Amino acid sequence: MLSEKKSILQLLCLVVTLYIVLPPLFKTWNWGQDHSNLFDLSAQFQKNNTDFYSWLGVQVKNIYIIIIFDTEISKAHRQLALKLHPESSTDNKEKFEITNQVAYILRTPKLRALYDIILEQGHLPYFKGVYYYYTRHKLVCMSILSVVAIVCMEYLKAWEKYFNDKVAFDQFIVNAKSMAQKLSDKHAAAKTHKNWIDLGDRVIRCEITKEKEIFLLNEKDQRIPLTSQNAVPFPSILDTTLFRVFYKLKK
Repeated sequence: MLSEKKSILQLLCLVVTLYIVLPPLFKTWNWGQDHSNLFDLSAQFQKNNTDFYSWLGVQVKNIYIIIIFDTEISKAHRQLALKLHPESSTDNKEKFEITNQVAYILRTPKLRALYDIILEQGHLPYFKGVYYYYTRHKLVCMSILSVVAIVCMEYLKAWEKYFNDKVAFDQFIVNAKSMAQKLSDKHAAAKTHKNWIDLGDRVIRCEITKEKEIFLLNEKDQRIPLTSQNAVPFPSILDTTLFRVFYKLKK
């Protein structure tokens, strides 16, 4: 019973984890280079305790209530771009490029909405999207995704085998009970009877006693109650290859 509850708890933990992880993955799946540039530039501005609106010189008291039209942003961008144009001074080249990026973000509704959320929350999104991490840590991302996929597939495969084995063992129990009932009193008193079922990776044995009671036999030939849980335990994610290797290395 304890192992059953433990396995169910592990399955629930996996489901909850996927429920927490998958939505932001799906939400940010289409975040591309523009969003990546937004995060980098926003982090740079946060370090300097400023923001995109202040950079362009756009004055707003509450950027979440007052709507800033593209014409106002374009006007502020044009004035600052003329002031920082590289032709006037080569030292302004970096600032000129930043100004263009800021104006592009604020003129793009989806990017500006995301940036406003960043300003409201006071920090960048905790998960910045697949593109952001993949372009910066390709090898690490591919390795992590591969490991997670392998573990999930192996665990789901274990559950598939569990259900198949349980169906086979339930039928085995029916047959064993039928055999016990068919034994005559004279035959049953003479000796105990043993039966077995091959599940592929292991053989499960049972014994019918003189009293026509049926027990499972473990590796030490000890009798244990005839239940599906005793014969076909719930899969554990700790039995996957990754965790087995981890525990071996830990020892």
